Amino acid sequence: MLGGVRTLAALLFIAGAAAVAVSLARMPTIAEGRVMAADRLEEVRKDGAVAMDCDPQIAIGRQGAVFTCVATLADGATQVVEYTLRPEGRYEVKPRAPRPRNPAPSDPRSNRP
Repeated sequence: MLGGVRTLAALLFIAGAAAVAVSLARMPTIAEGRVMAADRLEEVRKDGAVAMDCDPQIAIGRQGAVFTCVATLADGATQVVEYTLRPEGRYEVKPRAPRPRNPAPSDPRSNRP
């Protein structure tokens, strides 16, 4: 009788561990946006970027991830870039048109035609 209880307890433990493993495997990994921005900035410095800000938290699942970053260029203009992280680790980049730098209201160049 005692052997049957131990066997049942072992089977219940294995089933519980498997259920926890399956639920953890389905949860996405959350990447810190500052870390992703630092990695991406190293790649785009050659293109004139001096700073980069990405989404604060990036969910990376089994299918990869899609996130947006804003690169600040040397002249103050910004470039919005959409990154797609593929499951094999490759990035696809989709840049959008750069946004011009917004001059300060007190800047005399701001009211030029």
